[in-house]
Amino acid sequence: VSLRERSRLLERLTRIQRSISHRAPLQEVLDAITTGGADLLGDSLCGLRLIDPEDPRFLVLSSACGVRDEMLPALHRGPVGEGAGGRAISEDRLVVIEAYDRSDDGLRAFRADHLQTAMAAPVRDGQHVVGSLTVASYASGRRYSEVEQAALLALAEHASLALTDARTVAAMREAQQAKDLFLAMVSHELKTPLTVIMGTLRTLERHRDRIAPERQADMLAAAYRRGRDLERLIDSLLRGARAELATSVATVPLPDLVAESLAGFHHLSRLELGDIPDAVVTVDTAAVRAVLGGLLENAVAHAPEDSPIELATAVVGGTASLVVRNPGTLPPEMSPEELFRPFQRGPAARSSGVGLGLHIARRHAESLGGTLTAEQEGDRVGFTLRFPLSPPPVDREQA
Repeated sequence: VSLRERSRLLERLTRIQRSISHRAPLQEVLDAITTGGADLLGDSLCGLRLIDPEDPRFLVLSSACGVRDEMLPALHRGPVGEGAGGRAISEDRLVVIEAYDRSDDGLRAFRADHLQTAMAAPVRDGQHVVGSLTVASYASGRRYSEVEQAALLALAEHASLALTDARTVAAMREAQQAKDLFLAMVSHELKTPLTVIMGTLRTLERHRDRIAPERQADMLAAAYRRGRDLERLIDSLLRGARAELATSVATVPLPDLVAESLAGFHHLSRLELGDIPDAVVTVDTAAVRAVLGGLLENAVAHAPEDSPIELATAVVGGTASLVVRNPGTLPPEMSPEELFRPFQRGPAARSSGVGLGLHIARRHAESLGGTLTAEQEGDRVGFTLRFPLSPPPVDREQA
């Protein structure tokens, strides 16, 4: 009999191992384990409960076999430490409860239901106990042999393997998604200064004879500054400073900052620029240029050709605000906040971008200690950048 039991155990474990190696859905593997536990040991029920990640004081039922519907609520959620499964977790060992219906360690609902015997083994995720696998029987006088105990431990080990493998696969997927997002963001960040440089050079190539030498010098100087921005970005990437792309804090007049931000957009003749308050700001100028550049590129990509694009500037209290407006209407089902999600493109977009411009612009705005918001204003969409005129003072006690 022992040889037959071992053969059945090996066959069942092989099938479970094959499911894990083939990356079957985790729930499918866990269900196979609980079904296998009830089948191999010939018991009435088998359940697998895991520690609730939101409240580690409790266990949550993840898979069950043979449990009657009216008994499921008693297993669905319960404190760690109760029942054979709870003890297996808190004591980190195989636990057997005999005469279950008379034991103080048993779950009240199952004691009242005259459950006779239960056996549980801890389940791990890596080095940490995260749950338990339990088998139980209503048969009077049921005792678990050493072979059956070894079988449950083997099944619990495979449940542990399935959980660890699922976590590893999820981490790999998240890492790949982060890599894809990072590469897309880098591509966008590289593209922004390149667009300005190429636009300036194309304007000079086509209209140099009609542009005054002083104006040409200004345009070339602006293109050079964008080239330096590009150089700074590449240097940051090579140093691994993936998120710390803004380091050029300076004190400048707000009109000069706006003018620098618009340098390279000389070809945008439909830009309507309002009055700029005569204020002085201490701010990361590269980040402001990146935000305004991204907003203007977004406006060009979504506004109808030859329609006006407006840039309004204001200072209220200690906060500067820059607003870019362009004709357009968001679909009724799309909220303005959705525009800032990664890879989100408006329905009227004509550019070949990947939908990261506004997401990156918001990151830059946050690096300024400011905000970037969007709002539907009648038949126009407005994007507002707000940032403090100077950085907040450093709390020396917290520094």
